[in-house]
Amino acid sequence: MKSVINITVRGYHIDRFGHVNHGRYVELLEEARWCYLEENNLFEPIHEIGAIHVVSRLEIDYRHPARVNDTLSFETKITGRTNSEFLTNQDVFLEASEKRVLHARIFNVFVDQQGKAKTIAPPILDLWPDLADAEILNRL
Repeated sequence: MKSVINITVRGYHIDRFGHVNHGRYVELLEEARWCYLEENNLFEPIHEIGAIHVVSRLEIDYRHPARVNDTLSFETKITGRTNSEFLTNQDVFLEASEKRVLHARIFNVFVDQQGKAKTIAPPILDLWPDLADAEILNRL
C-alpha cells in the first residue's frame, strides 16, 4: 500500500540558495515514513514484539529543486525485502505540476532492544502486511 502526504515548504526548510537542502529532505522523508507507519497502525504492535526498525542506508536522487511555498507530495511504499533488510521507496513530486523532485531508497533493518539484528519473519510479517507482500529479493 502506498502512503501519500503533502508538506508545504517553509522558509526554515530552505538554504541560502533558496531551495530545500539535503539535510531537510532527510527530515521530510522521515516525516513521511512516520505518517506511513501511523496510517497503518504499526508503531505499537511492532514495538510490543520487541522489534525496532532502523535506517541502515539512504540513497537520494535529486531531480528538481523545491522552493518556499511549494507543496510537495511524498509517496512512500515498501518495495522489497530479504531475510534481514527491507527497502522503502519514496518519491517526491511538486503537487502543482507533478514534476518529480526526488526519488529515495531507504534500506532498513530490524533490531531487538539490545541492538542485535532480527530476521524478517513472523511475527513481524504477521503484523506488517505490506512487508509480507513485498517482493522477496536475494539482496537489496
